[in-house]
Amino acid sequence: MSNSKEKKEDNFAPALAAAGRALIAAMMAKVARRGFTDVTPAFSSLMPLLDATGARPSTLAQRAGITKQAMSQLVRELETRGYVEQVPDSTDTRAKIVRLTKRGVALHAAAAEVRLELQSVALAKLGKLRVSRLRRDLIELAAALEEMRTR
Repeated sequence: MSNSKEKKEDNFAPALAAAGRALIAAMMAKVARRGFTDVTPAFSSLMPLLDATGARPSTLAQRAGITKQAMSQLVRELETRGYVEQVPDSTDTRAKIVRLTKRGVALHAAAAEVRLELQSVALAKLGKLRVSRLRRDLIELAAALEEMRTR
């Protein structure tokens, strides 16, 4: 009995998943309070990857770790809501570039402000040393899991 309890307590995955869900929920709530009530958690994989110069959908899909089809759907949703636009690529007329609109730039800025707020909460709760250690450990864990996935 004791052994199974220890194993359950040592399993980091549920705690990490819960922290991820709480982070996204807090981000969505704070962004909504800034007037962006039509944003969904799915947008969080794309918005940090965009800027005024833009990128091809295939590049965005690769950076976000999702399929080109999923990225195309996400881009269409964001375009419908006025956050991005697709313009011809000046280097290849067959390709499109996805870039932020004025509304998208405002959302990008609001999300950056919220990330700073969330960082402040983490620093207040855990302190600078523990937040730095957590960040380092999560980066190391992500790299190890990625390596495991690709082997």
